[in-house]
Amino acid sequence: MILRTMVFLSLLASTARSLSTPSSAIPKVLFLGTPDVAATSFKSIVEASRSSSPPFTMIGAVTQPPRHKGRKKILQPTPVHVAAEEEGVRVFTPENAKDEQFLEELEALSPDLCITAAYGCYLPKRFLAIPRLGTVNIHPSLLPRWRGASPVQRSLEAGDEVLGVSVLYTVSKMDAGPVIARVERKNDGVKPASQELEELFSMGTDSLISSLPSIFSGEMTFDTADPQDELAATKAPMIDKSEAVIDFATMSAVEVHNRVRGLELWPGCHFYVEEVSGSGPPRKVKLGRTRVIDDEEKLAGLEGRGVALLPGKGAGLGVLLADGTGLELLTVQPEGKKMMDAKAYANGLTGKIRWRQPEEAVPN
Repeated sequence: MILRTMVFLSLLASTARSLSTPSSAIPKVLFLGTPDVAATSFKSIVEASRSSSPPFTMIGAVTQPPRHKGRKKILQPTPVHVAAEEEGVRVFTPENAKDEQFLEELEALSPDLCITAAYGCYLPKRFLAIPRLGTVNIHPSLLPRWRGASPVQRSLEAGDEVLGVSVLYTVSKMDAGPVIARVERKNDGVKPASQELEELFSMGTDSLISSLPSIFSGEMTFDTADPQDELAATKAPMIDKSEAVIDFATMSAVEVHNRVRGLELWPGCHFYVEEVSGSGPPRKVKLGRTRVIDDEEKLAGLEGRGVALLPGKGAGLGVLLADGTGLELLTVQPEGKKMMDAKAYANGLTGKIRWRQPEEAVPN
């Protein structure tokens, strides 16, 4: 009788504990991100939280504060801010992650795991110490290659044959934490940075969601993840506006094509043209889509610095670079006008044009 009573009381106590702390068994996740690609990742993770096994809950979204944008300087929230409000998730908008009040709120919230995707702010050690399972980041490069602010842009500019995305633990040193997963695919040589960024973040988000069960169970930890090879690390520095200027006299067609793809998001790339007759000053033309000319017949038809429409339906403008390689300009944007196809641009010309070097076109 005594034994039965003890067993009963033990079961009762166990049941009481499970009933009193049901929420503690469900991991609490906090998301940090800012632009459109991060908002898409956020929505996917929230959707996964509703059907995940084991389950988890999204307790908040941290994003940069609303900024004044456009000609009218209207105060606009970030895409992640908008997405979080649509999902009914609490939003935090500290000026930076070092904000004392924000850190105190986060410590009180006590998330189990933090997920970052293009948040855009440095995370201090105090922040990193809060989530018991760590902070994981979606980074659009195959780490340790291209650590830094512009991984996709630099990867495209360098002409990497393989692109990819990494899911890694965040440490104080930028993008240097151990890697949970990598996903790669071939560089098709065509898509611009905006499209590549969107697709890589989508791949990375799927990989992260697949990794969550092992992170929550403790199978995947900071110690079991793959440490990066510091000797193989390369940097992806922020883009400078000066990199937008294209010089056909010093670059190859491949180099120009890769830079146009890489800098498509910002600031874009441009070159200068002038009329062969010499009438009028040199004019700036922004490059849209390009491709390297590998047709010997098309290449043979190009001369000097001339910029002329190539033969064939849907053909672009042909440019012969100083090193002998050829580039086809499929879409261009004359100064003060919208982006247009090459034929529309050519039809609007009053005479033959040629390219100029930047130092020849821009007065000192």
